[in-house]
Amino acid sequence: MEFDYIVVGSGSAGSPLTARLLEKGASVLLLEAGKRERLHLTRVPAALVHTIGNERYDWNYVTEPDPSRNGLRESWPRGRVPGGSSAINGMIFIRGAAADYDAWEALGNTGWGWNSVLPYFRRMETADNDKDNAFRGGMGPLRVSALRWKHPISEKFIDSFVKAGAPLNPDLNGRSHEGVAWNQGSTRSGLRHSAFDAFVRPHIKNDKLTFMDGALVEHIIMDGNRATGVSISRDGNLIRATARRGVVLSAGSINTPQILMLSGIGDPIELKRHGIDVTISSPDVGRNLMEHPGLYVRAEMDVATGNAYASLLGKARAVAEWAISRNGVLSVPTAQVIAFIKSTPEQQAPDLQFHLFPFGYFSENGRLQVPTRNLVTLLANVNYPKSTGHLELRSSDPRQPVAIYPRLLDHPDDLACVLRGLDWIRRLAETPPFGNHVRKLIDVPSKDAGRAADEDYVRGATVPFLHPVGTCRMGIDENAVVTPELRVRGTEGLWVADASIFPRHIAGNTNATTIMIGERAADLIHP
Repeated sequence: MEFDYIVVGSGSAGSPLTARLLEKGASVLLLEAGKRERLHLTRVPAALVHTIGNERYDWNYVTEPDPSRNGLRESWPRGRVPGGSSAINGMIFIRGAAADYDAWEALGNTGWGWNSVLPYFRRMETADNDKDNAFRGGMGPLRVSALRWKHPISEKFIDSFVKAGAPLNPDLNGRSHEGVAWNQGSTRSGLRHSAFDAFVRPHIKNDKLTFMDGALVEHIIMDGNRATGVSISRDGNLIRATARRGVVLSAGSINTPQILMLSGIGDPIELKRHGIDVTISSPDVGRNLMEHPGLYVRAEMDVATGNAYASLLGKARAVAEWAISRNGVLSVPTAQVIAFIKSTPEQQAPDLQFHLFPFGYFSENGRLQVPTRNLVTLLANVNYPKSTGHLELRSSDPRQPVAIYPRLLDHPDDLACVLRGLDWIRRLAETPPFGNHVRKLIDVPSKDAGRAADEDYVRGATVPFLHPVGTCRMGIDENAVVTPELRVRGTEGLWVADASIFPRHIAGNTNATTIMIGERAADLIHP
């Protein structure tokens, strides 16, 4: 049980990191807390309605009450399966804006500007061959595909967005990040293409790779300030694994800070409260939790939507289409349309993101339920939230989940931005041709009810878009958890490579950026 590197987490960052370390000739132990799949249910794109909230695939965290949203508690799904959250997410592939990465570099994170990260974005993907080769990749492991099935209402939604003032964008991952466009997804020939399937599975028989599933990391083994291995709980046994060169945490924005704190790296006051000896004082571990707050607004339509497939006959038809041709409603990501807009002319950059789901669903106890009503879902979220939450240990037991304290609407600017998103949803619901088919926006107050009613609605209806980042913030200041080289400050042989390092949120879904972090980490850790 001795390796060059131990990578904790086989998700969006850990998978590409592992593949690139193997290609450099290093031996790697890749650890995954979830179990390998036998039926490979996650490969069916639409199967997320069965995997989210299912403890076989999902950590299924539950937050503490959020006082900024009337004390709301909610489920936060996180993947617990090879591929991590890339195996249960909506498969939406968005890089973020070039300016997002330049902002990271402006904070002192040298090497994380757009010109530095673009080569990694290109290296990791094989995009459709109609894309601009100056910005898109054509030889990478991850397949990024256009939609194989489009609902007619989705095209009408695009037309209405353009009429409302948004530019039509042929590729939101290309030259410009502003406007409305058809979504692109992490799918391959009608199958989900998770980070594990794209990067690790081709190396699974490599003698230098040891992949261990069902492996819960209890803590990092430290020799002074140097990480020398990890302690693993698996099938009731305790295993010690040694890393000759070091340990990389790629367990995600919830689990990575938990492992650090269990290893004595965190706020000394919090660690001592749980009887954990302090190895490195790093008070910001688990702090700076950023999320994209926004609205999921269901609209009742006068035409058939994707919910038509929720009936018994519809399900049979959908399964037949997918089984025969890997086509149809089961073959595509959740969102059909994506848009980034400036909510008012005064905005310096797009401050809102929109999605259109050509179906509507409800959540019950963390599980998704799709009714047979004619519904679509309009989503609007804040791109650059100013509110932050934090995580805390509940105990020193690694089997106990951390306490998650979201504060999605703490900052008044975030509340104002969500309200502008609501205004845009109403505008789109009234703009032809999409607006011609909208019977009503469900649960949304009338425009005539006034701003106070809107604020009450937003406080109760705003939800996280499941893009938690920032809990091991990267930076050059003494409070930053990791350096721009991804080394945990104050340690040797210990790095973090996942979405927890974000120093600032990006405009867009986070999966593509997290994969890029894994790609870049391999070059920083093992030049």
